[in-house]
Amino acid sequence: MKVVPLPSEGLRIGRPLPFTVRDGFGAVLLARGSTIQNDKQLQLLRSREIFIDVSEMESVQRLINGQLDQMFRQDVALGRIAAARPDFEAMPLPGQAGRPAERPLDWPNLQMRLRLLLADPRSADWVARLRTLRDDVLVLVERSPDRALMRLMYDASHDFQDYSANHSLFVCVLASMACSQLPGWQAAWADALTLAALSMNVSFTQMQDELARQPGPMSDAQRDLMRDHPVRAAGLLAAIGVDDAIWLHAVRHHHSAPAGPMAGRSPEETVARLIRRADRYAARLSPRKSRPASSATAAAQAALLDEGGHTDEAGQALIRTLGLYPPGVWVKLQCGEIAMVLRRTPIARSPVVVSLVGRSGMPLAVPATRNTKLPDYAVTGALPPGQVNVRPNLDVLEKMG
Repeated sequence: MKVVPLPSEGLRIGRPLPFTVRDGFGAVLLARGSTIQNDKQLQLLRSREIFIDVSEMESVQRLINGQLDQMFRQDVALGRIAAARPDFEAMPLPGQAGRPAERPLDWPNLQMRLRLLLADPRSADWVARLRTLRDDVLVLVERSPDRALMRLMYDASHDFQDYSANHSLFVCVLASMACSQLPGWQAAWADALTLAALSMNVSFTQMQDELARQPGPMSDAQRDLMRDHPVRAAGLLAAIGVDDAIWLHAVRHHHSAPAGPMAGRSPEETVARLIRRADRYAARLSPRKSRPASSATAAAQAALLDEGGHTDEAGQALIRTLGLYPPGVWVKLQCGEIAMVLRRTPIARSPVVVSLVGRSGMPLAVPATRNTKLPDYAVTGALPPGQVNVRPNLDVLEKMG
């Protein structure tokens, strides 16, 4: 897919988008028909580079040309013509028979929707829209859990542009997949678990994004905000109408849920503990401006051991679900090739992989699936993503899995 930059000045609040907004790689950020709810969401879009498919850009260009031609005919001053920006109000809206405005197309669309929600938690129907987003997330996870892991694992380990929302979405997926492995888990707790994971950093989103892009250590003021943000997030959620005790407790204690056996814990403590371990695992996989991402092996070790260095049951549940080499991570093969994991198998050390870098260190012209049960292609270990200078086409890899 070929994309071209989209001027964002013509975007309007409260009007369905007449085109699909994409990132520089063509991934959907906001689907055609989605609505920008308020000024905070609009400014968030305008703060980043956005793109449009070249085929849709033809309609935009015709609109711009028509608007400029009209200004010439009206003898508008050349200075005003030169400074003119496109007004997308004149573009036809999507038909009513199309996809509903807030339904996702893919993971980037879900990530953008969560960014917009976290940017303005006091907007109308916020809790209801968060639930709708959560439901859409779980549909995609149930449809293809390995594809979900590959997308989110790769995004977590290669980009910190929109760290806060991406991280919360990743933690939500990890916790939702691992929860059934916990001793005494009750399915009724899953609602609070997933909503708490998505909203745990709602009071800290902007600062969390800034810290991810910050090259140096945190200041004392930033440390204070980091320490206090779970309590402030729970207070904010209560103020906008959240009254679920498990949800609020999990948010308030997602940095402080104590270690120890899981048996006999209350639902609130169980949910908070799992989120804490998933949070730690995801954070280790994610780079910052100040440090590179860890390998999947290092992240698994961080999840498996509690704050005292003892085996943690919540971490065990997580790694039992993900495996040693989850989809989306880089691994080294016995033959010297570097591959990406596509799918888990019942044999933890033998996932389905596709080689992208040859033994010479050069990218392969054509990605090649490898049978890791064979000695030459056995996985010898996970690699930190910073050691791999290849950007794979995930759409192509998904079809190979």
